[in-house]
Amino acid sequence: MFLTLLGFIRNKIWLAFLFCIVPIIIYIWVFKSIALNVNYVAFDDILVFGIIPEFENATWPERWKLLTTLFPEHRLVFSRSVILLFYDIFGRVNLVWLMIVANICWGLCAFIFYKAFKKLHLSIWYFVPVLWLWFNIQSYENIFWGVSSLCNFGVILFVLSALYFAAYHPKRVFISLLFAVAATFTYGNGLMVLPVIAFIFLITGRRNQFFTTVLFTAFVALIYFLDFTPITQNLSFSNPQQVKEGFFGLFGFIGSIATLSAYSVPLSTMYIASAFGMLLVIAFIFLYQKQILPLWDAAWLKSKYSNRTAIFALSILIFIGITTLALTYKRIPTDTFAGMFKGRYRMYSTMCCIALYFAFLSLKSKHSRVRLSPILLVMTVVLNLVILHSNFAEAVNYRRSAVSQEFNARYNADWLGIRMFSMDQKHFEKIRAYYNSADPLAEDWDPRMISNEIACDSTYNPDLITKSGNYLTINFEQDFFKPVKDYSDGAYVILKSKDHVYSSPPNQSAVPLKTTLRRGMYFNKGAFASFHLATIEPGTYSIYLLVRKNGTNRIFCTGKTWDEAD
Repeated sequence: MFLTLLGFIRNKIWLAFLFCIVPIIIYIWVFKSIALNVNYVAFDDILVFGIIPEFENATWPERWKLLTTLFPEHRLVFSRSVILLFYDIFGRVNLVWLMIVANICWGLCAFIFYKAFKKLHLSIWYFVPVLWLWFNIQSYENIFWGVSSLCNFGVILFVLSALYFAAYHPKRVFISLLFAVAATFTYGNGLMVLPVIAFIFLITGRRNQFFTTVLFTAFVALIYFLDFTPITQNLSFSNPQQVKEGFFGLFGFIGSIATLSAYSVPLSTMYIASAFGMLLVIAFIFLYQKQILPLWDAAWLKSKYSNRTAIFALSILIFIGITTLALTYKRIPTDTFAGMFKGRYRMYSTMCCIALYFAFLSLKSKHSRVRLSPILLVMTVVLNLVILHSNFAEAVNYRRSAVSQEFNARYNADWLGIRMFSMDQKHFEKIRAYYNSADPLAEDWDPRMISNEIACDSTYNPDLITKSGNYLTINFEQDFFKPVKDYSDGAYVILKSKDHVYSSPPNQSAVPLKTTLRRGMYFNKGAFASFHLATIEPGTYSIYLLVRKNGTNRIFCTGKTWDEAD
């Protein structure tokens, strides 16, 4: 019966196209629901936007220097150029516009995969797993972070384009090199695509293209590393703890898709991801075991390697491997093992899975493809939906954190958040004027008013007010705070003193998946707010609950206060 059903479905091409469209629709819905024109939870957007006031009156050599200034060890020419282009056309820059450009880059990567897939002349059903893998939201940090979106999604588009032209259109070497330059000046690891392109030309017997790429790589590297000052520590091989974390972090980076959630991941789950990364490496060895000798002979110019899809997949895997090694070497001393699982890194784990899938399609027999592809399709669909359930609440919480962060930066001239980045509130407001963000928590009341002048709708008592370590925790645990208009809705806690006002987002969590399936609900009840005490200036604070619902704010008095000492 299963084989009959499988045969029936296989012939329904329209159904395959429907399966291709569904993950894209889900991805667009998530983006539309959460994307908001506010600075993200770090001030990278503000810092990079600093190019706008400096660029207009600069000379052309000064403009090039502004475009290529390290941040912190990357030359963000693509990101800065998009920002300047929008500002030149519209006189302002909406952060959502940057996110849209970046996510279009992400979508175009799927188009590159499709162009490569067409070379295999297989049924469109075999392409369905690629889209369900690619359009998962585990890398939501990139999806909703203006500058980071352009950096991380842009570099992947340019890298895949460069590798595609090198593998499938080797005579168009300059197109491949042009994309490689774009990748290099989009994000730091983009430079690493150039030696991979040279490797492709070497094993395919394209000697002229190989030597052209080598010379071009040396020239681009010379430009890139001019006035290059590293600011991060490197992994110390004499430190056993760092070596251990580097080893497991390396495989964890590759296998991070297995954690399902991007953040709030238990340490044990991180080690499971490391094990999954090892399995991916084993899968790579298994798939290419019969290709080792042909690749070796091709590298020594004894023959030419001709399986272009296998070359394309291998080049992606090599690029990911170089990126993984470089990131492990650079980030372990500061971010440690857990830092290898950041949300903005997780696209590389997805890329690794897709590259291995292309290797599987190009290297295994038709019998293996027919037998395993339905299983892989079901697995990718389930994986996508589980990742959606696991990460949507976290993505919403990060959006709400961005709203609170911008509120705190606006109404507290000495807030630690902006002082950490060596800027003052005047500079923050100057840059903010370029993207003119909304201020949803300040609607219907004036955050600068005296505390006893705030008109409360009624009283709402918190269930918990406690100091836990370096945090002040204030919880409202009994009620459901459902967003009605959008996902900036929710219950925000406000601390108000004579001179300062701070907000903290609701931080709602998702219910277990089985509860969602059984009861049709997603967010757990309650709102759990926390303030890092280092960000709160000394004083006596009245505690309020601001409930934003359907885009309207209501303020509730709690009758509680908090005394923050020096």
